[in-house]
Amino acid sequence: MNRELLEEILSCPSLPSLPAVAVRVIELTASNDVSMKELAATIENDQALAAKVLRTVNSSFYGLRTRCATISKALVMLGLGPVKTLALGFSLVSSMGDQDPRFDFVGYWRRGLYTAVSSKLFAEAAKKKCSEEAFLGGLLQDVGVMALYRALGNRYLDVMKQTGGDHRKLVKFELTDLEVQHPDIGAMLTERWKLPAELVLPVKYHERPTAAPKECTDLVRLVGLGNLAHDVLSDPDPGPALRRLYQRAEQWFGLTASTVDGLLRRIAEAAKELSTLFKLDTGLAADAEAILTKASGQLLEISKNGGTGSQLHEGLQHDPLTGAVSREGFDATLREAFRASIENKEPMGLLELTIDDFKPIRQSAADLADEALIGVTALLKKHFEPAGGVVCRVSDEVFAIPLSGVTKQALARACEEFRTDLVRASGVWLKGRITGRTTLTASIGVALHEPENSAFQSVEHLLTAATKGLQASRASGGNSVRVVSQKAAA
Repeated sequence: MNRELLEEILSCPSLPSLPAVAVRVIELTASNDVSMKELAATIENDQALAAKVLRTVNSSFYGLRTRCATISKALVMLGLGPVKTLALGFSLVSSMGDQDPRFDFVGYWRRGLYTAVSSKLFAEAAKKKCSEEAFLGGLLQDVGVMALYRALGNRYLDVMKQTGGDHRKLVKFELTDLEVQHPDIGAMLTERWKLPAELVLPVKYHERPTAAPKECTDLVRLVGLGNLAHDVLSDPDPGPALRRLYQRAEQWFGLTASTVDGLLRRIAEAAKELSTLFKLDTGLAADAEAILTKASGQLLEISKNGGTGSQLHEGLQHDPLTGAVSREGFDATLREAFRASIENKEPMGLLELTIDDFKPIRQSAADLADEALIGVTALLKKHFEPAGGVVCRVSDEVFAIPLSGVTKQALARACEEFRTDLVRASGVWLKGRITGRTTLTASIGVALHEPENSAFQSVEHLLTAATKGLQASRASGGNSVRVVSQKAAA
């Protein structure tokens, strides 16, 4: 780290600073025995701040049934966390300003606000008790960027230009050119403001969530998901960011792809509303439906070209039509997953799936059948790759997916959400293109290997069980999931 430059930055008189009311709110809420009466009075002494807080509390973002007329009532109805969050959030926004035409304030506040909203909603979906800290962590995350600009001016703008507008490259160029990085500067600044550790640490680690200390892992990861959600709703090519978001949300918090889609819709609406309430220009409002449609198309192309970004697929043969792993690759993948399950004493699942009544489509509309298979593959990757699955195509309309480390609950949820998504998406693919068919459905067989319980003794036994499950699903009329236990498979 460049100590001389660091001293120059931190001693700059124009660095962002918190208003006195925000400093007092921090002091009061640092105590376990905080006086709600004194906190309410502190906020209400700043009439402009109190009006902003109440306007937001009474917005649809919080969804209160009864309107709040005072800060004291807001504290009773919402609790300390949301009121503190709004008081600090509005104070932070006012301390930054937005009058310098050389700096991209629209992009700065879009990233901050979209990340803040996303982090809060992801926290609530994951049932984590840090949704307010996640909101402020997202809003504060790039305060170091503002500090560097205030201190270095055009010198820092030259660094930012080298990124070509890709924020993910910013730390690299900061370290190369300045030997300091904005997460560290931001953390030092928030410590100077005497913010608690749960707000300082997300600022310090927001660019590398996996490096965060154990005590703040969830909080930093929520801000990380918020950043990915911002990228999905802001990037001209949202597909890659959506794929990363699906994977991280499942890996870190067990949130399914369908849950993520629903959250993105809520995030877009909430960010639009809060941009108005905070009086921030965050650019064109995100159209979540249009973005998800575009991203799904891009994921289709990725599937078609065999792109996965996963080491699980390296060196495996791929089906030339869909990009899924081929039958030969499936055999190798299944054996490796089974071996790792035994060795690591971790569960694994095997799913076999067939598209119901697919042969008539193949016979009468071959091109449509191919398009449908590509679409099915993309949906399978969307729902099962984040859960540790490798999507394989073993015959024309039959797929198999070995899943490493998956739980029974997660697998059941992914199956149901895939089936729902397939009906919805195939309605678009087939509309007006084939007589007598409006949607596609799937029959699914599942076998789950749990080493600590009664385990399958071989890959062949596991495969037989999944096949029996698929046969049972088809025999019941299709469009269903059947799980076969080791006892039933014997």
